[in-house]
Amino acid sequence: MIPDLRRAWEALSRRPLVYQLTSAVAAGWQAEVTAAVGAVPVLSRHPAEAREIAAAADGLLLNAGMPGTTSPEAFVEALAGLRRGRPCLVDPVGYGATAWRREWIDALLRARPLAVKGNRAEMALLGGGEGTMRGVEGGEARGVAEALARLVRSDRATLAVATGEEDLLFFEGRFWTVRGGSPRLPALPGSGCCLGSVMAACLAVAEPLEAALAALVAFRLASARADRAAGPASFRSEFVDALASLDGADLDEGSSLVERIRP
Repeated sequence: MIPDLRRAWEALSRRPLVYQLTSAVAAGWQAEVTAAVGAVPVLSRHPAEAREIAAAADGLLLNAGMPGTTSPEAFVEALAGLRRGRPCLVDPVGYGATAWRREWIDALLRARPLAVKGNRAEMALLGGGEGTMRGVEGGEARGVAEALARLVRSDRATLAVATGEEDLLFFEGRFWTVRGGSPRLPALPGSGCCLGSVMAACLAVAEPLEAALAALVAFRLASARADRAAGPASFRSEFVDALASLDGADLDEGSSLVERIRP
């Protein structure tokens, strides 16, 4: 049975406050899509205020895409400030690109089990599979499903998602896939970071499986609607407009893009 995606999407009407420590490259777009779905974005990477902001937030996103000298400290402070029961999503951007980044993200997941979303190469490498990285862009990946299951079963993650031509999700011993949408969306820098923002917002107001699948489906639906755009700049604008226009009925219809599969 497909989870109730309408319920997760409509719960965004509560306007959750989502604290996002993220890449300066994508931060503006992430704030835009967060507001477009009805949530409230707050972005700061300064460790001196990270704990206090996190304590007031309904959800937290830790995006490793553009670390600075104070990023490790800020991430730790934000996690320490997040209230018990409030969700955190880690986006391990560029995992495996450098030894330092690998060690940093590994340490985060050892400290506290979190929801994790990355591209297929990042997630394969994170869970002990095989993948190639070119900067922060993922290449080939093998053993993705097994890697997701290992992450969750080893208590390093509560829920794990690998994005790609087909999204793959593992939660509570079950695999789910999400298909559809426009192939143009992954070509836009920062689109994966934006997915993390919307997923973190959904996790703040809904159960984990419903929340993650709702975000994945919403991105597929909005990108399909924006596919008529003439070029990448107009596609981005039309995508944000389409995302903002989605309602519960759209998510009901989008449930057809979701399938539960056997490992």
